[in-house]
Amino acid sequence: MTQDAKALSSRASSSVATELLARPADENHIVQFYESEDFLCETVAHFLGAGLAADEPLIVIAATDRCEKFARRLQLRGFDVAGARASGQLTLLDARATLAKFMVDGMPDWQRFKAAIGGVIAKSREGRDGRVRAYGEMVDILWREGNPQAAIALEELWNDIAKIHSFSLLCAYVMGNFYKEADGEHFHEVCRQHTHVIPTESFSNIETPDDRLREIGLLQQRARALESEVAHRKELEKSLREALAARRRSDETLRDFVENAVYGLHWVGADGIIEWANKAEMELLGYVRHEYIGHHISEFHADPEVIEDMLARLTRNETLHDYEARLRCKDGSIKVVLIGSNVLWEDGKFIHTRCFTRDITEKKKAEEAKRQSDSQLEASLVREKEARQEAERTVRFNEMFAGILGHDLRNPLSAISTGAHYLLRMNAGEKVARTATRILSSTDRMTRMVDQLLDFTRIRVGDGIALRRERVDLRDLCRRVAEELEAGHPERVVRVECEGEAIGEWDADRLLQVFSNLAGNALHHGVIDTPVDIRIDATGPSEVVALVHNAGVVPSDMLPVLFEPFRGAYRQQKPKGLGLGLFITQQILLSHGGTIEVTSTESDGTTVRVRLPRTDVAPRSGR
Repeated sequence: MTQDAKALSSRASSSVATELLARPADENHIVQFYESEDFLCETVAHFLGAGLAADEPLIVIAATDRCEKFARRLQLRGFDVAGARASGQLTLLDARATLAKFMVDGMPDWQRFKAAIGGVIAKSREGRDGRVRAYGEMVDILWREGNPQAAIALEELWNDIAKIHSFSLLCAYVMGNFYKEADGEHFHEVCRQHTHVIPTESFSNIETPDDRLREIGLLQQRARALESEVAHRKELEKSLREALAARRRSDETLRDFVENAVYGLHWVGADGIIEWANKAEMELLGYVRHEYIGHHISEFHADPEVIEDMLARLTRNETLHDYEARLRCKDGSIKVVLIGSNVLWEDGKFIHTRCFTRDITEKKKAEEAKRQSDSQLEASLVREKEARQEAERTVRFNEMFAGILGHDLRNPLSAISTGAHYLLRMNAGEKVARTATRILSSTDRMTRMVDQLLDFTRIRVGDGIALRRERVDLRDLCRRVAEELEAGHPERVVRVECEGEAIGEWDADRLLQVFSNLAGNALHHGVIDTPVDIRIDATGPSEVVALVHNAGVVPSDMLPVLFEPFRGAYRQQKPKGLGLGLFITQQILLSHGGTIEVTSTESDGTTVRVRLPRTDVAPRSGR
């Protein structure tokens, strides 16, 4: 026996734990926590030795080497271990082999446990009257293997079988099994499963009650300190985990960024060998990694002098910005790229380049195509400009010609009109009067055409329509138009309705020209037996709206071009004018700052909507 064991035995001989182990009662289920192997062997030897001395049957279920240690300790105490084994008083069983008999899917099975352990207990009692003492460390094996649920379940089975067979049981757990915070609940359950709990040697060897209380106080202080330390470590662990998780996310984000970037990325070593490239670089050139990485960068440049210049600049620690180069693809095609690159240096040593590659092949093609297109466009524009200038000269000549012709036609028309009036005043007879009337009608029509031609010429050459604004009552003006039209067309009716005061600052002669033209068109193109309506809405404070309506229909293909000059004359088989009336009407209204719109349907007929600002406003351009 060692000196430490002797001292322990001496101190423990008077302790409650020593007395309990020496004379346990039936169905006592004792647990001994220990720290050192030597203490465990001495405790178990004390427990077994008391049983041998009392001629009680003994069962030991432990590891084989432990069984041998227990036997040597008993021999040192003077017991005949070999005789006890031979007589059946001492039964030594291997713990792992015994566990294998009743463990199913990692948990002890009651029926198998009862058969295996119950049989051993029953056999050890054969021919003996004393209580059975059993020592087992199968629960400790399960705990060491990280299966605390199975260990606790096995403790419960020991308690259950004690209801069938009378025996006292000593279990042992190394205290090092319970160093984790999560083990606290399991430790409490282990203690609850036993009738007696014996602490480790560092506590159970205390001699006096005062020393025991003092030790309890120290243990409480250590427990609180440990709890505080654990809480602090938890916070540190949480912070560390969060930092590591953030670092992982950051690393993953960075890896994803460089690997899946839109632009190609690659590293080139000081020797010109490509060390790494991302997916975009591979896809740009059409190579797989082993065909690109590990090769010299010059293999992929179409212009040797370009890559030589790039590497030389980078070696001089220059930074390249949008350096244009041509790269050779796997399929033989050439990509034009812009490269941005610099070098990672460490302690003056060239580690590798950091290169960004941007494909501008399509952009270069587009620029070349645009240059060619611009050249062609420029030539076309020159030709177009020359043609336009020629056309403008022709138009100006035509407009000047029309203006001169209009002015020159006024004098003979005036003479013809004067002669016709003279014939009417002579009372030369009915035949002469009819002829004179026809002459006057024709000259009036020609005069209007000449006036329109002159207005058109003024508009086209940029002089516009001069206005003489004055206070005008649009209702009176429209009634005058209606009277003149009804006088010339006795069979037709022109109705004028007005709501509000239709007064504004307008050119009366020009508006008379406008509404005479609109109402005259309505009579000419409307249905003969239906009236022409002129409805004026003068309720608005800033503008007057006039509607000229007839039951006729304008062809749908004519609506978009009604206000184009000469368009109406082109469409008529027998034109009665130049087709300038609506064009000039629109220009007059635009000069007043107004607008004109035409709508026409089979169901509603044709409506011309005129909007006139009451006051002088900036005229709109209608050219």
